[in-house]
Amino acid sequence: MKMKAHVTTYLWVVALLLGMGWLDTAKAQAEVINEPSPSIEAVLKRLDAVHVQHRAFHAELSDIKQSILSLGSLGGTSEANAAELTLRRMLLSTQSAADSFQHVSSDGSARLSISSDTGVDVESVQFSGASIGISADTDLLSLGSGTLTVNGDITATGSCCGSSSTAFTPRGFFVKKDGHTRITNAANVWQTVGGFTTTNLVGGWDSGNLVMNTGVFTAPVAGYYYVSAAQRIDQHDPSGGSYFRLIISINDSNDYNLGVGGHSIVGNGGSSDYETIQVTNIISLSASDTIRFKVVGDGGSADGTFGIYQESHYSVFLMPT
Repeated sequence: MKMKAHVTTYLWVVALLLGMGWLDTAKAQAEVINEPSPSIEAVLKRLDAVHVQHRAFHAELSDIKQSILSLGSLGGTSEANAAELTLRRMLLSTQSAADSFQHVSSDGSARLSISSDTGVDVESVQFSGASIGISADTDLLSLGSGTLTVNGDITATGSCCGSSSTAFTPRGFFVKKDGHTRITNAANVWQTVGGFTTTNLVGGWDSGNLVMNTGVFTAPVAGYYYVSAAQRIDQHDPSGGSYFRLIISINDSNDYNLGVGGHSIVGNGGSSDYETIQVTNIISLSASDTIRFKVVGDGGSADGTFGIYQESHYSVFLMPT
């Protein structure tokens, strides 16, 4: 009866050792059958050693568990839910033909947070606070509330400022006077400058919104337009207090005080019979508004006859926004 008890105790210890992975099943069975039963003292001594190893194993398992919980910042999550939350946090997974990093929120709203007291590197890109850059320039991009600051130059190899359908398209023109135009008997009568060309003009261009012969430009879209003119007036009588006005006319207005986009005046008894009049402005236009360059000889009948020469240049350009 005592012998049977010894064998039973020994089998229990062997089973525990098998659970810890120290004995092979076949070898343990052979030892039980062929060898005499060990003493109670030897069994208890071995059992104490197993208990020590068992406690160490559970202590290490507990440390691993706490590390996993701290990664998820579970905070006040109860111990009862810890196992389920751990399973839900699929930190790493391998998909077919690719390695990927996947995070599944513990409660459906918690975001994945990666932080460091010195910064985070993702290959050659560095993140530090609200700045993004590379090792040679760590703050190329600075993020703020409603603000993105680019601390460097921007190089574009394709369409800029949106997709190809919304990318900025130049609108306007740079033209010159196509030959000489003689104005006669037109004192105090506004003349719209027309007869433009881009031929033999370095850098000349036209987006198609200018009628060359009439000199009328129609704004294709609303926006801010840069408008400029340098116009030569020739063959006029400079005596008698004569002078000339050049205006940027919006929607065919002649009101140089309030109704135009810019005004310039020269003359009043100048010593030469030719002048260059210049006017420049940035104008807010609505779609379908028109721009004309208009000139008038003012101050007497002598101003009614003059010439507009081909050295005159005009430009309009829709500014990017």
